[in-house]
Amino acid sequence: MAKRTVHPGAVEHESDDKAGDRRRSVALVAVAVATILLVWFALANLKKVKIDFWLYDREAPLILVIVISGLLGALITALVMRRKPRE
Repeated sequence: MAKRTVHPGAVEHESDDKAGDRRRSVALVAVAVATILLVWFALANLKKVKIDFWLYDREAPLILVIVISGLLGALITALVMRRKPRE
């Protein structure tokens, strides 16, 4: 039987891949849970509400207000996370 050579770098690389996959999985589960909670909360609030803007008032379903607020929050978070720090 021929012996296989074991490279120490290969073992470290393998563990890095597993840690990265684990982080990605945890992040995906967290996003899925947050999305489910947001949708559940929105569906539980179907009443119409009055929205006061500076110049005018409007009535809209609360579910729409919640979904738009969630999307705007996600957009702002993505933009802040994308910013590169100054050197």
